[in-house]
Amino acid sequence: MNVPMERRLLRAFGKTDLGLVRETNEDAFGMIDLSTGQRWQRCSETPIEWFTTPAGVLLSVSDGMGGAKAGEVASALSVESVLDGMLSAAQLVQPNGETLRHVVERASQRVYEAGRRRADRKGMGATLTAVLLSGTMAYVAQIGDSRAYLLRSGQIGQITRDQSYVQLLVDAGVMTPEEASSSPRRNVILQVMGQEAVRVALGRIDVRAGDRLLLCSDGLTNFIDDETLNLVAKAPNHLGLACQELVTRTLDIGAPDNVTVIVAEVA
Repeated sequence: MNVPMERRLLRAFGKTDLGLVRETNEDAFGMIDLSTGQRWQRCSETPIEWFTTPAGVLLSVSDGMGGAKAGEVASALSVESVLDGMLSAAQLVQPNGETLRHVVERASQRVYEAGRRRADRKGMGATLTAVLLSGTMAYVAQIGDSRAYLLRSGQIGQITRDQSYVQLLVDAGVMTPEEASSSPRRNVILQVMGQEAVRVALGRIDVRAGDRLLLCSDGLTNFIDDETLNLVAKAPNHLGLACQELVTRTLDIGAPDNVTVIVAEVA
């Protein structure tokens, strides 16, 4: 006898902003219900509500490499390729972490090939953080230094690890996290979508009623600390207002980078 998978109601909202310095927005994000193919529209002023059915819900954030050629193309292509790839996979199998890993690898290859076809896009790349919520499970895929956080019981914890030069030094005990946050090398990324080959960092967590997930580009986390992220994004704060306030706080600081944030709540 098949036992129905327990599912959760997910509410989510996202926002991206150009910032005050950049001429183009090289960030991209997407949210999709893989059981229906419905995507959240950025023009919406209210959070989307979907159930985490076996097919799942996918959230993703990507940040084009600052200063590199066609960063906005790389980030948009990364997000769209992963959303399309997961939607196609969900029509054939019940997606899981390995499904997400393979789709991200193929998406990176697509970015790589697109960069080879045009001289003005050669070497383009982007970060990617993607979360697949299926039933009561969340699979987290990571390339680069965009981040995902879990907010639970009033506390916040980072559930991705930056694939960056300074994080490597922190892990080796050569540098403290405080030194890393102010290092001029903090934007040196060890791998990106669009390399000839990538190794996807994959994690998995059980989600509980009341949990919140926060996905964001480094345009947010380079200027807003974890304590403030938690203060603004935790329940019962409204999801849309939380996203807007986080963006506003970066603008108040000076927002030298594009900033993108998704806040999702497991109801």
